[in-house]
Formats: sequence, C-alpha cells, structure tokens
Amino acid sequence: MKTFYYTFLVSILFILTSCQKNCNDPVWAVAMKTAKNGEIVEGSKKALISAIRNGADIKIGWGSKGKNHIIEHLATPIWLAILDENEVLAHLSPQVLSNVDWEHLEANYEKKEMIRWEWRVVITSKGSFDAIWYDRKYDTLIKRIPQQHAMTWFIKSIATSANKNLYQ
Repeated sequence: MKTFYYTFLVSILFILTSCQKNCNDPVWAVAMKTAKNGEIVEGSKKALISAIRNGADIKIGWGSKGKNHIIEHLATPIWLAILDENEVLAHLSPQVLSNVDWEHLEANYEKKEMIRWEWRVVITSKGSFDAIWYDRKYDTLIKRIPQQHAMTWFIKSIATSANKNLYQ
C-alpha cells in the first residue's frame, strides 16, 4: 500500500512540474484591442509599437456577426509600418479566397472564377480595413470595400523593454 501511495504522489508531482510554463517561453498576448470605431478598449498603441520595434511576432484578429452567421479571422501580416510614431499599418498576404458553404460549415472552390481572384487587405491600428478583390487573369480590380472592424492585435514576445525608433 505504501508503494502505491508513493508511486501516486511521485506521479502527481511529475505531472504538476512538467505542466509548469517556462518563464522564458514566448506567449501570445493582446497588445491592443479596438472597438469598431477605432477606440482602444484594451492595451495601448504604445505597447503595440514597442512590440513591433522589438521584433515581436504579430497577429491580427477580427470578425463579424451577421443575421445568421458569425465569422472570425486571424492573420499574420506580411508587412508592418509605424506611421509618424503614432499609427500602425499592416498588409496581409494576398489570398485566393474560398467560397463558404454555411449550411455545412465547409469551404470550397465551387465558383471557378474565384480561383483567379486575389483578396488583398491593408489594416490600420485605427480599425480601418481596406479590402480589394483583384482579378489576376485580367489585371483588373473587381471591387473595393473599405470598412471598420473591431481589431485585436496580438504579440508573441518575451521582450519587455521598449526599443528605440527604427529610423535612428
């Protein structure tokens, strides 16, 4: 019986210590969250800009809730800019978008013309979201839809100190 309890306690201790997070492991955290109108509701632009200057990985999340469906997106920008030390501009990678079958919650390329269409987006820390659909085959703009979204800017970094301006 003693052996059982000893083995049980050692197993629990092993599980608890192996599940502890290493303090130096980078984690995803909210640097800044904005409402649809661009108002900051969590974090700060200063924290976001500092993270970018420190070379932190960035992800941006947004979504929308319609009458019948909800969709959430998370993207890693391919290019970031800090404008006048006050705003952040992010370009997303051009995407060939799929059609969404909402009945089955699946994606597909049923509409053949969509395969040649690219979706391009530029996002700012003010919540602006400028999306275009571009036809690669005919080298034409299909549509442009400037919009505003609630945005969450995530950072992945262990750095905590602010870095100097990148232009100095």
